[in-house]
Amino acid sequence: MPSAPLGTAGPANAPRVRLDSWKEIADYLGKGERTVKRWESERGLPIHHVPGSGHGSVYAFVAELDEWLLSHKPRDSSTGAGSAPCEIGTHFTPQSSTKKSHIDARFNGAISRVRKLAPWSALIVVIFAAGGYFVVRHGSGENRTSLYSLHAGAKANASSNLNSEKQIAHDLYLRGRFEWNKRTPDSLNRALDYFTQAIVHDADSAESYVGLADTYDLLREYTMMPENEAYMRAIAAAKKAIQLDGSLAEAHRTLAFDEVWGNWDFATAQKEFQRAIELDPRDPITHLWFANAFAGPGWYEMSIREINRAQELDPTSHAILADKGLMLFDAGQEKQGLELVKQVEQTDPEFLSPHRYLAKIYMSQRDYPNFLMESEKAALLSHDEVLKDIIAAAKAGFHRDGERGLLNDLYLSQKKYYMEQRFPGTLFAATCARLGRKDEALDVLQQEYNRHSPTFLMIRQHPDLLALSNEPAYQKLLKKIQAP
Repeated sequence: MPSAPLGTAGPANAPRVRLDSWKEIADYLGKGERTVKRWESERGLPIHHVPGSGHGSVYAFVAELDEWLLSHKPRDSSTGAGSAPCEIGTHFTPQSSTKKSHIDARFNGAISRVRKLAPWSALIVVIFAAGGYFVVRHGSGENRTSLYSLHAGAKANASSNLNSEKQIAHDLYLRGRFEWNKRTPDSLNRALDYFTQAIVHDADSAESYVGLADTYDLLREYTMMPENEAYMRAIAAAKKAIQLDGSLAEAHRTLAFDEVWGNWDFATAQKEFQRAIELDPRDPITHLWFANAFAGPGWYEMSIREINRAQELDPTSHAILADKGLMLFDAGQEKQGLELVKQVEQTDPEFLSPHRYLAKIYMSQRDYPNFLMESEKAALLSHDEVLKDIIAAAKAGFHRDGERGLLNDLYLSQKKYYMEQRFPGTLFAATCARLGRKDEALDVLQQEYNRHSPTFLMIRQHPDLLALSNEPAYQKLLKKIQAP
């Protein structure tokens, strides 16, 4: 996925919390690049690889590296083996070690300046942190000791610094929300940076953890981040937010959404959504995500009620309007739903969701030229090279042999990427079902269930998969989803 250069974002005095190359990571750790690469493969050094770039483009978060160093205390092979590897936390839980390193650097710089200004024969500086005293002992011949009590001043400075850090964190959080609302691959990566920086400044910022969780929820939709990874990270961040502040409605909202798609736990999700609404009944995102999480046959009445409430609370939201259009279409109000999605597309042509939704709608209507056109736009906006290749194959098949050629080449291309685990099996199963390959479709769905793929839940509402409703194997799979 694309990543924004951290040095270009945030306040001028914000710490650099992400390193964007092997060289920067090695320089930060004070080691050679070969050593750092060996630590990644042998000891689990937390290195992130940019999808689609092999092992060339990498980045790392300073907070994760600091945590790893504290856990491992690594040493070069020339000095003996380091401590045994242990599980590394994900980068939404930065430790206070980053702040400590900045404080240590400032302290060491101050000592250096004192030595330059005071060329005495002996200089010993001792700080008693608990008492807040600063003792300087110096002399040539007779030693003299000066004791300065800075207790009151130290407390005042500490309080001032704490408030300053919290304000910086809140400002970074607001910047993150601004980028998050844009819902583009680049803006979401910038949002991820801002929320991470906010947590570095204030590790107790519940709102920043929610922002991080919400960003993961959108990264799996708008970028190439694997869905299972995104949901697990989002769940951990949302739970951390609730731990810090159980009265934060958006934390319960986000956890509820992720419990559905990440854990398939509808009962817990329903309780969390209800708790979020109790805490803040006027949050449009809560009503939107509640509607989306439970949308499907038997639940459309409730889902449409919730998404209507979301629209009332935020009538200008393109995300709400686009989701409502698709929901209406799936619920049988096809004309109204199609018109609403097209309206959003015309208003905001760069918004990804309407193009994806229209592609799905046009495919169900067998409007293949528009299906191909909208799919191409979705692939372009999401930087999805796999989808781009699949649609190019389908387009060639359509020009060669109409519907039969399109579906046949679509099937072959999707199967190739599905076998490489680069295309959702549930969508491939839908193509199989459309072609009458029911046994293959059911076999793929069983594999998706075994893998706990988030897209498996689409069997509740995808039109081509609902065509399998009379199949016993489909009914058996459907019962595995414990929707209340």
